[in-house]
Amino acid sequence: MPEKYDAIVIGAGIAGLGAAGMMQRAGLRTLCIEKDARAGGRMQGFDLEGGWRLDIGLHMAELGDASSADMIVREVGKEVEWANFSETVEIFRDGRWSTLQEMIIAAPQDIEDIKSTMKLIAKMDDGTLESNDLVSWGDWLDANVGSAVCRELMEVNGMIMTTVPDPYEMSAGEILYISRDNLSKKRNVLTAAYPKGGMLGIIDPQREAFEEAGGTLMLSTEVDSVAFDGGRTKGVALRKKSLSPYPGWFYMDDLTYVEAPVVVCALPLWSLGGVLDMNPETSVLPDWWIKRYEDLKYETTGLIGYTVALSEPVYDRPNFLSAATLEHTGMPFQAFVPSAFDPGVAPEGKSLLQTDCVVEVDQIFDKFELERLLTSMWTDIQEMFPGIDEKVEWKFAYKCIGCDGLARKPGQVGAFKPDVVAPGVEGLYFAGDTYRGRGLALNSAALSGKICAEKVLEKYGK
Repeated sequence: MPEKYDAIVIGAGIAGLGAAGMMQRAGLRTLCIEKDARAGGRMQGFDLEGGWRLDIGLHMAELGDASSADMIVREVGKEVEWANFSETVEIFRDGRWSTLQEMIIAAPQDIEDIKSTMKLIAKMDDGTLESNDLVSWGDWLDANVGSAVCRELMEVNGMIMTTVPDPYEMSAGEILYISRDNLSKKRNVLTAAYPKGGMLGIIDPQREAFEEAGGTLMLSTEVDSVAFDGGRTKGVALRKKSLSPYPGWFYMDDLTYVEAPVVVCALPLWSLGGVLDMNPETSVLPDWWIKRYEDLKYETTGLIGYTVALSEPVYDRPNFLSAATLEHTGMPFQAFVPSAFDPGVAPEGKSLLQTDCVVEVDQIFDKFELERLLTSMWTDIQEMFPGIDEKVEWKFAYKCIGCDGLARKPGQVGAFKPDVVAPGVEGLYFAGDTYRGRGLALNSAALSGKICAEKVLEKYGK
């Protein structure tokens, strides 16, 4: 007979672990299933020989101790130990790094425009903010910002908040939400922090809380499909290694079943088709929802970059670094030094540098264009950090598709994102950064996980 649970969560990232932990602590016997050998999803961390700790790609947490990521860890009875907050954003322009303060001081004629823009955003009500979900950031700036320096600052912040290179493809509503949230909580348009120990400083407390509450975490396990009984969720089918001798395309896994009346798919939209039937003729989901899924599932963002281990720092301040457009790559740039925030992620006296360029997804799929971009990017890095080559102990190139979930473009944020409750199907839910929930990157996923768990618990009277 299949094993039975009250709820099953597919995916052990920040949203999946958060939802699973909240449900387990509220009294629902919960199973969380993860295909990888460790929890974390796109927030995994790795320890390397010699005392280095690496995150997957470039991660910081907007708002730190006031963030949705911090909130969802507190919801399950744990705390995140935060390292330093970023002191400012430095922008590479005219061949040098300039802080926001230096840029403003150098352009006194623009100070009033910058102040009035900040006041406008800080006082914006929810209705006005949501009405801009269909407006591009470029169009909003055209209508509301007059000075060149203010516009440059706003465009760079928009790129950081959306991971979209073109301001006319960024959603003004999402940027205004994130900016207003930062202004109200930290009196700054964008503030970021780094958890001690890297992203595992968020994931490990979630995992510990879930297991301490009696939850079951099943790693290295792949879900074949969600099972239904009519319009009601029944559980999941798991793939189990078959004894079949057939090779390659002839081989099929055996299946084993686990039952639960609630299944949360904490998977990005582009992975849903692997566990849910998306054929309009046979799916339990309504046609309009499947059409929206098809329209959105590839609307994501891309990053390429380098993780660099250095014998000594080339930059040692706890700041976030950015550039609107690099000279050789021709793309926006982001970077920070994790070891400047938490020295424990690098050996004593050494430095860890994380960098990325925001690119189009098509450029990542084209291996020749990808090679060109990475080569050009290293040339840009050499110019931004003179002498870096002599200090490199090792470096890894990486690429990431879906780094921030659904691309924050007009018509793809706020209420335009799929809801966490599946329409017309009892017991099916969604969580993660491609579903309902605002905020920058991991905060969007965390908030979605919290909203999802609350919906489940409300439904079942918990």
